[in-house]
Parts: sequence; C-alpha cells; structure tokens
Amino acid sequence: MNQIARVTSNEAARLIFAALARGIAPDEIVLPSQWARENLIVADGPLAGEKWSAELTPYATEILDCLAPDNGITRVSVRKSAQVGMTGAMIAWLATIMAVTPARAMLVFPTIAAVQEFNREKFSPSIEQTKALRNKVREAGTRSAQKSTALSKRFPGGSLVLTGANSASDLRSKTIKFMCCDEVDEWPLDLDKQGDPMDMVNARQIAFHATGDYKKFEGSTPTIKGISRIDNAFEEGDQRFYECPCPGCGHYQRLIFGGKDVKHGLKFNRAYPYNAYYICINCGCPIEHHQKRAMVQAGRWRATKAGDGRHPSFHIDALSSLVTTWDKVAEEFLNAKDDPNKLKAFTNLWLGEAWEEKGDAPDWQRLFVRRESYPARTIPVGGLVITVGCDVQTDGIYYEVVAWGRDRKSWSIDAGFLGGNTADPNDRVWLELDAIYARRYPDAYGNYWAADALAVDSGYNSNQVYLWTRSRPKARAIKGSGDRGKAAISAAPTKVEINFNGKRSKRGAELWHVGTWDLKATFYADLNKDGLRDGLGADSDPAGYCYFTELHDEQFFRQITAEYLKKGTKNGRTTLTWEASGPNHLLDCRIYNMAMASHLGVDRLTEYEWMALEKNRTAAPKVPQGDLLDRATPVAETETVPSSRPVVEPESPPKAGNDNISAGWLGQNTKGWLR
Repeated sequence: MNQIARVTSNEAARLIFAALARGIAPDEIVLPSQWARENLIVADGPLAGEKWSAELTPYATEILDCLAPDNGITRVSVRKSAQVGMTGAMIAWLATIMAVTPARAMLVFPTIAAVQEFNREKFSPSIEQTKALRNKVREAGTRSAQKSTALSKRFPGGSLVLTGANSASDLRSKTIKFMCCDEVDEWPLDLDKQGDPMDMVNARQIAFHATGDYKKFEGSTPTIKGISRIDNAFEEGDQRFYECPCPGCGHYQRLIFGGKDVKHGLKFNRAYPYNAYYICINCGCPIEHHQKRAMVQAGRWRATKAGDGRHPSFHIDALSSLVTTWDKVAEEFLNAKDDPNKLKAFTNLWLGEAWEEKGDAPDWQRLFVRRESYPARTIPVGGLVITVGCDVQTDGIYYEVVAWGRDRKSWSIDAGFLGGNTADPNDRVWLELDAIYARRYPDAYGNYWAADALAVDSGYNSNQVYLWTRSRPKARAIKGSGDRGKAAISAAPTKVEINFNGKRSKRGAELWHVGTWDLKATFYADLNKDGLRDGLGADSDPAGYCYFTELHDEQFFRQITAEYLKKGTKNGRTTLTWEASGPNHLLDCRIYNMAMASHLGVDRLTEYEWMALEKNRTAAPKVPQGDLLDRATPVAETETVPSSRPVVEPESPPKAGNDNISAGWLGQNTKGWLR
C-alpha cells in the first residue's frame, strides 16, 4: 500500500513539474506565413474563399516571415510594382498579430477614404471568413470626441487602428508596437503644416526602442528618384532581389526588363503577337513564358548590400509576377515608350523602379538649329487642334499659339509679347489679346480655324484676368501649382470673387488649376527627343515631338529652356523643384498650352475619334477661299480700335453658341470628348 502511494506521489510530482516547465518555457514561434496558410481565408482575387497560399506569390513568404517576433528585425521595406500580392501579405501579418502576437498596431494608408475602402472590400470580409478571428475581433466606434474618422478593431490583448496619412490627430495619438504603412509614396510630404507624416509614424514607436521588439512594414510602388520614400527606404536596407534559376543552366538571376542594347533580359516583337521570352544572362539560352512559373516558384532572395540584419529591404516587380504575363509587360511598354508620362507610369507600376527625371534644361541652340520652314500663323499638315497660352505680367502679356496633332505632336505657330498696363482693364493690351482670341489660322486644306481654347494665367492682376475670361467662352483663367503629382488641369474649376473698381461683382469667375511640375518634366523630355532633322538616324519623328517655325528667334528658345530641376532638402527630405535661370515667360505659355490640350482631351482621343476629327478638319471648304496666306488675319487689323474704349462689365456672359469649348463639332460629334 505504501509503495503504491509512493508511486502515485512521484507520478503527481512529475506531472506538476512538467506543467511548470511548460508554463515557463518560451512560446513556440509561429511564423506569419505558417499561420496564414493554416487559418487565413482570402476575401478576393484569384484565391477568394480559399486559405492564403504563396503558390502565386512565392516571394512573399520571406517578406512575411521577416515580420515574425523575436528575430531582431525592426523594419521591413518593399519596393514593388503593382499587383504582386503585397496586400495579401499585409493582411496576413495583421491577422497574425490579432491571433498570435496581440499588441497595439496601426495600419496607415495614404488617405482615410482609401483605408475605409480597403477595410470594406478586403480586410473585414477576410476577418469574417477566418474562423480563428471571427469571434475574436470586434469593430470599435469612432472617437468623435477626438474628431477621428479612423477605424478601430479590438481583440484580446491589443487593438488595430486603421487610418490615413492625411489625419494628423490619429498619427499623433497612439503608442504603437506594430506599424504597417501602405503606398508610402502617395503620402503627403507635409501634413497640415505639422511635418512629414512618416516622422509622426516613427515617433509612435519610440517607447519600444530600448526593447527592440517593435516592427514597421512599409511598402509602395515608387515614384521619382531622389524623392521616393520607398526607393530611399529600399536603398537604406540590405537591398534584396528575387532571383530565379535558368531552366537550362540553373544559374540564379534577377529577371530584368533589359533593352535593345542589352543581350539578356526580356525580348519581344514590336507588334502583336509579342511572343515575349527571356534570355539567360549566363548561358544565353531563351526561356519561354511557359517555363516562368516553375522558375519563379524555385526562386530565392539575395541581399546585395551588407547590413546589421535589422532592416531587410526587398524589390519585386511584374517580371516575376505569376498573375500577369511577359506578353502583357511587352504590350504595356510599347504603349508607353513614346510618352514620358506613360513611360514613367510603366517604370513605376510594372518595373517597380523609381523614375529618374532628366532635370537638365534642353540645349536651346540645338532646338534653334532644327527649326522648321513652315510659315508662322499657319497650321501645318498634322495640326488639328489649336490652343493659346498667355502669361500675364504687369507690363504686358506673353503668348504662344500651338497646333496639336496625333501622338501629342505639337507645332508652335505664333508667339509674342503684347505690351501694356495689364492692371488697367481699358488698356489697349486687352484689346490686342482680343485679337489673339478671335484670330483664325489657315491650314493646308483651305480652311481657317480659331483657337479651340485659350488659357490666361491669373498670377498678376487677377481681377482683370477674371473679367476678361469670364465673358469669352473659350478662355480659361488658370493658376499654376508647382506641387509634384498634380493633374495637368483640374477636373472642375473653383469659383473666385471679382473686385471691380473696389466693388465686388455680383457674379464670380471660374479658376482652373494647372499642375506645372509634371507638365514641365513632360515638355523637357519631349524637347530632348531626336527626330528626323537631328540627323541621328531616327526613322521618324517620335510621339511628343515639338516643331518650331523658323520665325522664332533666339530669345524664344532661351525662354522655353530657362528652367532646370534643382535638388534640395526640406525638413530632412530631398526635394526637387524647378528653378529659373533667366526669363521663362514663354515656357509658362507652353505649359498652359499643354494644360489646354489636356483640357480638350487631346491626350485621350481614341483612333476613331482622331479619324473623325481629321475628316472634319482636313475637308476642303465648300466655297473657294483663295490664297491661304493672303487670308491670315494680322494683329494690325484689330489695332485700329481706340485704346480708350471703355470696358463695361457684362451683367451675364454672352451665349456660347459654337464658340464654346464643349459646343460645335468638337463637342457634338464626339459626345463631349474634346473638352
């Protein structure tokens, strides 16, 4: 009996000690990729309704597992192209935090509206469908007392705030252990004049610096070299590239786009069918697209920069993506190669690389030499749409008239300076601008065309500009914005007040906003293109090519090339700003012309719409009109109007009729596409 008691007592002690050992032993580390494969249900995409898998995104596993606890890593950066599965990896990490490593966490999108859509379309549905999270996570109401519109999810041991980089109150209000930052290149540089939102985000994790167990994930498609947050973050880390083995020789290599002068890389036909394939850098053998899946799934990451192991940074792009094809990459490149804006988007969104702006001013002498022999104030063959850009100064108005054709090709057909006192609405300078507005230009088919749209900068003597443009249906008062990323022209105008001789007008005016930063980058890229007259072997003039009449003088070309891109620093961040090296009024005129061309839809016309426009504008006139040059309308014909003629503010603008930008053939026959 005593022996049985001793055995039972010993067994009990063993069980107790075993339980104590289990209690004090460190928890088994569950990798985020492992937990996601076993638990997380995907809400949308190719795997919608199924458990998360890295089958289509094999490169995501290492990225995700760098976010596991207790590995010494505090920052993970991913420079990526679009649609490579990083949103799914981000959801997997946040879900693992809720289920396995609960703590205070925050997800920051560029805007609150964007994070709300993400929560509604992807995140909440995934939580609802995942058994391990469904009953653990609950929505919390917004904190109206703090005027926050952020979303909040609470779970045992922690919480997750979902907010936007445009909400200073949310970024300043929490101590956060796990930070997830999405599309950081779209974040504002300065939030409500309180500084960089990324600095606010970093400050939320200061309390964990001593313990070193905090983590920050940042992912984004890059934008412009030098000022791209994610590009800079990638270069600060250990710069890992995904390498795939060649099916022929087994050599691991990063898949690159290459180019016509590079022997390896992606190769394809210049027209459909593209038949894209890849040339191995080691053995030179072709790799067909059907071999891509196996080689990507057998890929591995390789760091190219030494580091302390705390900041892995990754680059992944469409060439290694299994949800798109090499043919599609080729097609996107061919559609973008002749347009600087489209090529920039291709570089960012498909190659996952930052675009390097060529900020040096074009060589004005080269442009001067390659002038064309077409007469001024005539529309050359190919020109179909006419715009005018005007830069108002205190002592007069600079202007340029541009004809636009297919592929964004442009012809400068007139430019000049109208001297006068622009502060005086009765001054002759405004009557001379009327002549520019009314002038009709002959084309090669015997027709005469007035400008389709005219832009007048309102930076000087705004009230006079508002008055003048308000009563002229095809004129637009505009205001330039030097911020990068702004649209060529706003989708809609803003209403502004007019003070006329000290009295406020009963009716305001409309002001259109022009994004000058990107337009200047596009213009300078176009000026640097080589055409037939450059004698460098070009087969044709490329898209965006700029033609200039030989009547333009040296000063014209000095002015349109008078700016350069200057790199600087503001609040510790690199900035790129356009700086003038001399008078640049005619450059401004061209930028306003480009904005008007975009306003009219010239950069968005389909092939059918171009054909319809050509049919209308190249048709011979029904009645013979005589010699084209003899019928050009000179400025002198309108200068006989006395400069003392009083200017009367109209009670209401005149009826637009066929003079309106959206009326007449340009609007009616195209359902409004040319406006």
